[in-house]
Amino acid sequence: MIVAIDIGNTSIKLGFFEEKEPIFRLDAPSDEHFGVEDYWRLVEETLPPTTGIEAVVICSVVPSLTPILAKLSVEKFGAEPILFDWRTPIGLVNACSPPDGVGSDRLANAFAAWKTYEMDTIIVDIGTAITLDVVSREGKFLGGIIVPGIEMAADALHEKTALLPRVIPQPTKSVLGKDTVSAIRSGLTHGYASLISGLVEKLKNELGLSRGIRIVLTGGHGETFQTLLADLGVTLEPDLTLKGLNLIYWELSDRPQTEQKGSAGVSPAS
Repeated sequence: MIVAIDIGNTSIKLGFFEEKEPIFRLDAPSDEHFGVEDYWRLVEETLPPTTGIEAVVICSVVPSLTPILAKLSVEKFGAEPILFDWRTPIGLVNACSPPDGVGSDRLANAFAAWKTYEMDTIIVDIGTAITLDVVSREGKFLGGIIVPGIEMAADALHEKTALLPRVIPQPTKSVLGKDTVSAIRSGLTHGYASLISGLVEKLKNELGLSRGIRIVLTGGHGETFQTLLADLGVTLEPDLTLKGLNLIYWELSDRPQTEQKGSAGVSPAS
């Protein structure tokens, strides 16, 4: 069994795969007060019986939590983790400068999209932040766009004003709000959907993506926006990052050990 661990700003996602097939997913809080035993308790309580852990692959955008999950991998799963980052030799060309400025989760998403669809793809990840990333059919990560997420916007409206309430984002039937709550919800959903649609069109025009393109929707709020972005013909992939990490393991497994040796992206836990 392969374990993929995506350490995000809000939550940590653990995906369990039998070869390339997902069989189980667990979400845990990204809590810097949690230790190995706290995270293991969550795993033990929910994980069905397993046939043994073959490997663990981790990507992280929270450096303080990386060693904790790496230690979990060694002590509880019995596997030295692969710590995926921009230096890991997976064949994906990173066109950004500097290359280490791209989050490993975005690269994992791009790798998954490239290997799965083999066509020009825009990945819309609606999580703590919203990112729109572009990977070409040739396997080149071209760059992307980063926008504050809808939860962040909801917090800002409440915290930076005297009277506006904290609203849970959810779609409204009408774009026009008839009260404060529905007006905020419309802005957070219909407003962001229009922003995303507009940015997708600008990317397509700027990059000349006219030969067929896939729009992949992922992230914690991806499902919420699936209907709102239906006009784009989106493909929903809720666990794209986990899928990418699992594919990265198999990509590295197929490469000679001499290629992997010395890569800072393939590291033992500390």
